[in-house]
Amino acid sequence: MIHQPANSFYEAQTGEVILEVEELLKLRETITMVYVQRTGKPIWVVSEDMERDVFMSATEV
Repeated sequence: MIHQPANSFYEAQTGEVILEVEELLKLRETITMVYVQRTGKPIWVVSEDMERDVFMSATEV
């Protein structure tokens, strides 16, 4: 299964939340690029797949 990286922001101050969001966006971009490189799929396909939970078999790429 692939999905977006996530975090919970409750009880955090605004500055901390902004830093967390920036880090999550960087992480998401890195993960997306790894999937693009490993699967050979276009970035838009990988990005769409990461928007929802996608279950694949061991042989699917």
